[in-house]
Amino acid sequence: MTQDASKTIADAATERRRARLLDGLREFVAREREAAQQQLSDIWRQPLPDRLAKGLSQRFLRLEAGPEKSTVWAYVDGGESRFREGDLLCLHGGSPLSSMLAREAAFEEEDEGRWLLRLKHAQAVLKEVGETPCYADPDDFDLSPFYKDVLDDIGQTVPPSRAHRCLMPLLEGRISNAFDPRDFEEAESIALREGLNAAQAEAVGKILAAEQVACIQGPPGTGKTRVLALAVRLLAERGERVLVTSHTHMAINNALNKIAAQGVRAAKIGRLTQMDGLDRGVTLADSYADWHGRPQDGGYAIGATPFATCTSRLENCEFDTVVFDEASQVTLPLALMAMRRGARFVFIGDQKQLPPVLLAHSILDEAPNSIFAKLTLHNADSVMLTDTYRLNRELAAWPSKAFYGNRLRAAGPNRERTLALRPREDGDPFDAVLRDPASLVFIPTLDESARSRNHEDAQLVANLCAAALEGGLKPHDIGIVTPFRAHGRALRTALADRLGWHTARAIVADTVERMQGQERELVILSLAAGDLRFLAAVAEFFFQPERLNVSVTRAMTKLVIVGPELPPEFRAHDERLAHNLALYRSLLAAARRIEF
Repeated sequence: MTQDASKTIADAATERRRARLLDGLREFVAREREAAQQQLSDIWRQPLPDRLAKGLSQRFLRLEAGPEKSTVWAYVDGGESRFREGDLLCLHGGSPLSSMLAREAAFEEEDEGRWLLRLKHAQAVLKEVGETPCYADPDDFDLSPFYKDVLDDIGQTVPPSRAHRCLMPLLEGRISNAFDPRDFEEAESIALREGLNAAQAEAVGKILAAEQVACIQGPPGTGKTRVLALAVRLLAERGERVLVTSHTHMAINNALNKIAAQGVRAAKIGRLTQMDGLDRGVTLADSYADWHGRPQDGGYAIGATPFATCTSRLENCEFDTVVFDEASQVTLPLALMAMRRGARFVFIGDQKQLPPVLLAHSILDEAPNSIFAKLTLHNADSVMLTDTYRLNRELAAWPSKAFYGNRLRAAGPNRERTLALRPREDGDPFDAVLRDPASLVFIPTLDESARSRNHEDAQLVANLCAAALEGGLKPHDIGIVTPFRAHGRALRTALADRLGWHTARAIVADTVERMQGQERELVILSLAAGDLRFLAAVAEFFFQPERLNVSVTRAMTKLVIVGPELPPEFRAHDERLAHNLALYRSLLAAARRIEF
């Protein structure tokens, strides 16, 4: 066989392998979409009284015009639903299957007794509804056309697209760890001079010097956003166009604030309703074309979701470097959307925290679901940040041992700090919990028959919050984490009853997914479930190590866990679950136990 013939056969085999890989990604996207549609259908087909009782539907007494033509105010009837700001809803007259009024309505703002919704054809909906009540159920947006375009672009071989040449080697696991030692040394030196610790400075050096990919593992409170901001500043100073992206607007906005504080020209691309929390130093623009006064020759940072790269917002925009924040929650197809617009890629995340939320099983189940986990599995060289400035020494001890090989250590002013409350003459048992010298406290659940909602524990948590406020904490110093949306509703109701609506609203009480990336002085982890049969049924979810890690690492000085004790006879059916149960038991063993 001639050399040319051998090469032809090898090239054909390579293309077949690449085609199978892309087909796998297409199947992944299709199954996720199918599962999402089935999930909606299962909800919508339930009788309306059942949906209302479960919080899957919300009744509106009336609609009225909102502050913009595309918005309406929806007045709630007092019933509790699972919906939160940022959710996507459909409006209907009683059944989404037979009386649909509007799809893809964005829940933008909650005011006392009313919600602000943004929807297409708002005026027509107002006219159709009139003064009659209507309902909201969950909805979703079909993103599969975006994914199809991205994968088709990567798969284009005649002629080979830029995305094909750049990304196919990465997908095949051929990742270059090469870096320029001169760039590394220069960036590391700058970082050290600006007060970053050794691991952070190494991370900045790696980002600036990497030829293709840089992976930075940032455990809770280790300053990953500080690393990101300085690195982006140095990239901009050498004239680069940088895209900062993530799976949530909150993560993007937080990163942009830190970047702008470094003096970088920065803009957030998207709707005005996606700009919450942005500082004045960040320019707001609906699209790249609308960013007036932008630098023409690079030296800037743009923040946008990966989906924006598939729309007119970032049409035809290309970037020198794409930076992913919270990369451990970004799926591979989602990452590819943004990656096809860049030449170098920086991933900042933590595979020990929450992975992406997936609905379906697919042929990719044997591989890591996040881009960060995939790259680290394929030996992409990574730098781990090791000093946490959030957790005090006692709170850092358990996650360090359980997840980070004892490498995570408390540092800085918070290392020895504990919860400080002003003196009280008439202390109560709830106040005593907060003033106990232990930073980690465990309270057994008050209702051992509870499942995904526990009203007794919710009242206990509300009383703990009241004691904390009386001790001098501000509402925004307190966070409440729960695994279940239903229990989140019970918690928010109990807080409103105990503290009043406005004070209760200032206390974050939400699921683990909504709390990743946040921190509070006092965190109460309210696990709700007490029924052992229920726990056995949801054990894979409930005892997921990454979920547990995020839950317990939001607190700075005090963590109170209210949840179930596991008797010795509560055992696992496989080795992985046995490991997870052992982790949970070790957490409780590390805590000070207080009974009510």
